[in-house]
Amino acid sequence: MYAGHRSRGWRFPATGALFGLIVGAACWAPLAPTALAPTTPDETGGAGLLAAIAPVAPAAPVAPVAPVVSDITAPLLAGVAQTPTPTPVAVPTPFVVPTLTAAGQAVLASIRSDRTAQWVKNHTETPLRSGPNAAAVVFTRLPQWSLLKQIDSRPDWLLVQYGGDGDTRQPGPGWVKASDVGGVDPPTVWISSSRRGALWSTADATASRVLDVPPATLMEVFGPHEIQGTRVHVRLPGDGRSVPPSQGWVDGDAIGRTRTPAVGDLPRAYPEDLRADVRISVPYRTQLDGSEYEAANCGPTTLGMALESFGLNLPPPDLRSQVLDAENFLNTDPDAGSFIWALARVAEGYGVRAHGLYEGDGGLHRWTTDEIRTSVQQGQPVVVQVVYRGLPGRQDSAYYGDHYVVITGLLGDSFLYNDPIGGAVAHEAPGYDRVMTRAQLQRAMRASDTSYAYTAFSLARN
Repeated sequence: MYAGHRSRGWRFPATGALFGLIVGAACWAPLAPTALAPTTPDETGGAGLLAAIAPVAPAAPVAPVAPVVSDITAPLLAGVAQTPTPTPVAVPTPFVVPTLTAAGQAVLASIRSDRTAQWVKNHTETPLRSGPNAAAVVFTRLPQWSLLKQIDSRPDWLLVQYGGDGDTRQPGPGWVKASDVGGVDPPTVWISSSRRGALWSTADATASRVLDVPPATLMEVFGPHEIQGTRVHVRLPGDGRSVPPSQGWVDGDAIGRTRTPAVGDLPRAYPEDLRADVRISVPYRTQLDGSEYEAANCGPTTLGMALESFGLNLPPPDLRSQVLDAENFLNTDPDAGSFIWALARVAEGYGVRAHGLYEGDGGLHRWTTDEIRTSVQQGQPVVVQVVYRGLPGRQDSAYYGDHYVVITGLLGDSFLYNDPIGGAVAHEAPGYDRVMTRAQLQRAMRASDTSYAYTAFSLARN
């Protein structure tokens, strides 16, 4: 399926030289023959990794840059005194808050109306009628627990606005019996950017620009005083790439109302990820891209995410080809998975150092969650081999093989990570900004291929 052992339909090379079971690579985990896997410190390069093996050269040299880290609290080199570097204080550039257009005023009025209105839900199926009496025409029958905005009232009756069900029931006003409904808290208001704009630090003219907001960016109206002047206080779930989870103020002329997202549309760590202790900017990629090898491509996809955090935006087909070349596998085999040492080899070919894969004697290092935490605190994304069923929400999967994820941040005692399987195509929440506890990570690292259990490597410029 996505990782672990090869499916029964996989094809052996015609020569039979590699005929037999090969175990160990995730996204089918074949057993690495000694001829393919490094076995000595010279062959693996030890801490330097692959010193004696020709690196995989990219099509064009690209200079890596440091990944963006939201907060790093640990020193970069343990035990080495660091000289503090004075951080220049940015002076916000005053920005004149614009006067709202009629369209902007309408959006803000709509938000204010929904946040201050009385809302009800019907505790039983109830008719929506054309008037406040039992003889009035029935527009439709509202399913139990329909959310209704109260507009007016008459004795024993409420005039409500129904939002429709997106199918046969159309939105519109109508009357319901007051005895059929009960009051509820106002719903969350969701908006999206109608054009390219900005997220501001405050609502007034002293605001500094926090980040650029592309069109169609999803935002949640947030806070007890969410509208001040011409701006709205929002928090952003982020898009996994250019827009991180964040909060601030947006201009009323740059937004529009949008539907409430389903729970599965939002990152699993949201909104807790807004208070992450560390979050490395690791642009998300999915392995479910429609390619013929998508089911076996978790390794190159995860590596691609990690490398892009260093400014290396590499095409997925190129990465897959280079990983398979490192393993001496056929590039034309859509079922071929990835060994973790092959991922590290390709990373080093692009000038990014892979740390922690090997012990000094050339054997694989067994990582602890504390070591992963330390690496992330140092701004280093960590590529981890895991059991697919060991990940949160995957315990009932029919797939028992191995998989790769990249650890991207810290949230209290838990870990943020990107999973190359996720999103609507996988019938799941987005694959970025997921969260698992220390115990869940430790259990997931107990890989189904025990020879690769607890294996990982971190990436850094040096």
